[in-house]
Amino acid sequence: MVIFMDNDNYDVVVIGAGISGLLAALALSKEGKSVLILEKEENIGGVCRSYDVDGYKIDTGPHAITRLERGPLKELMDRYFDVIPQFVPFGKYNVRIGDEVKPFPWNINSWLTFGLIPKTDRLLIMKSLFNTLYLLNAGKNLSDISIQELIPENISSTTRRFLNWICYFLVGTSIENTAISRFIDNKTNKGSPIKYIGSLYDLFVTEGAQDQGYPKGGLLSIINSILISFPKNVKINNNEEVVKIQCSEKVEKVITNKCSYNCDTVVYSGFASDLPHLIDDLPHEYAQNLNKIKKVNSLTIWLGLNKKIFENYGSEMWIDSDPYAWMVPVSNFDSSMAPKGNQLVGFAFTIPEDYDTMEIRKKALNSIIKIQPDIEKHIEMIHYQDLIPEKAAWDINSGFGDVETPINNLYCVGTDTEKRSAGVSRAAYSVLRCLEIMESEGNINQFQIFNEKLELAAK
Repeated sequence: MVIFMDNDNYDVVVIGAGISGLLAALALSKEGKSVLILEKEENIGGVCRSYDVDGYKIDTGPHAITRLERGPLKELMDRYFDVIPQFVPFGKYNVRIGDEVKPFPWNINSWLTFGLIPKTDRLLIMKSLFNTLYLLNAGKNLSDISIQELIPENISSTTRRFLNWICYFLVGTSIENTAISRFIDNKTNKGSPIKYIGSLYDLFVTEGAQDQGYPKGGLLSIINSILISFPKNVKINNNEEVVKIQCSEKVEKVITNKCSYNCDTVVYSGFASDLPHLIDDLPHEYAQNLNKIKKVNSLTIWLGLNKKIFENYGSEMWIDSDPYAWMVPVSNFDSSMAPKGNQLVGFAFTIPEDYDTMEIRKKALNSIIKIQPDIEKHIEMIHYQDLIPEKAAWDINSGFGDVETPINNLYCVGTDTEKRSAGVSRAAYSVLRCLEIMESEGNINQFQIFNEKLELAAK
C-alpha cells in the first residue's frame, strides 16, 4: 500500500518536461509563480533534445525552427530567456523526384517554372488556388474542405505524390484528410474574418523558409538555454509519473506515483488524449473529442557517413521514397555534430498508425539506398528513432485538443492544442496562448516583467 504525503504548495504544477512544458514553466516562473515540473522520464526535452551516438550528436529527429524573425519562439526568447541559442540559416528546401533536385516552388513565378512536375498540372494547381479565393468569398469554412476536394482528378501520379508528401509532413495525414486552411494559415491575424488573405498574398510574392534556422549545437542548445534561464522558484522532478489530477470546481491537487502536490494551477503538456485517464468525470463531449485525436508517427534514421555525400546547404524532400522522406544533412549546418571529415544525415519518415517496427525500418533504409546508391559503402553509423513529432494530426475527421479546458485553472500546451505552424513553433504558439488566457482570467499579470526589462533597456 502506498501512502501519499502532501508536499509544499506550488502556484503552478507543470506536467511534462517537453519543450512546451519547459517554455510554460519558464514564462510562469519569470512572472513570479513558484513552479514544479513533473516528468515521468529520466530525460527532459521530450522530442526536443540531443544525445551522443558513436561520436555523433543526434537530435530527436531533424528539425527546422521556423518563424525566427517574428514568430512565437522568438517572442518567448525575447521575453524570458537569459541566454539566447544561436541559429544557423536553414537554407533551401529542395525537392527530389527521380534524379533531379530543384528548389521548392514557394511563389507563383517559381511554381510556373517548376519542371519536376508536368506543366499541365502546374496550371491546374494554379486554377485550384484561385478557386480557393472563390470559396473564401462564398463564405466557405476552409477547415472543413480537404485538399483532395480542391485538386483536379486528372493530375498526374507524380504531382499527387508531391502534394501528398507535403500534407503528410506538414499535417500528418493524407490529402484526403488535410484541410485547405492549413496551407493558407495566417501568421498574425488569427480570428480576423479575412485572416487567410495575407497568406495568399505571401504565396504570390514571397519566398518561404527565409526566417528558419537550425540551432547551433543541436536541439539541446534550446533546452540548455531554458534551464539556464530558470529562476530559483522552479523545481524539476524526473522519474515521477502523474497518475491523477484531482479536481472539483477547479484544480486542487496533482497525485503522482511518489507523492501528491497542492497547487493553484496545472499546466498539462502531456498527450491531451490521456486526460480522460487522469481526471474523473470530464464532460462527455470534451472527453470524446480527445479520444478521437490521431497522433503523428515518424521514424528517423540517422546515418553517420565517412564521406560528405550531400553538398546542398538545406534539406531535400524525397517524393519517390516509400515511405515519404525528408533528408537533412545536419552537419552541413554545424560541423560539430559529426566527427571531423564525416557527415551526419537525418532521414525523417512519416509512417502509418499501425506498423511493424522492424519491417518499416528495413523498408525505409532500403528506400534511402535505392534513391542514393553510393551512400551504402560510406555508412559507419546507423541510429533509429521512433518518435511522435506532433501529438495530433490536423485531420479533418479526427479530434484535436485546446489550450482551454472545462476545468478551471487547468490549461494544456503542446502540439495537440494549437493549430498553427508545426513542431517547436506550434508548441511555442500554444504557450503564448496559454499565457494570454491566464492573463485574461487574472491568473498572471503578463508582460509585466518583459515591460520592465524594456524600460531598463531604454534607460
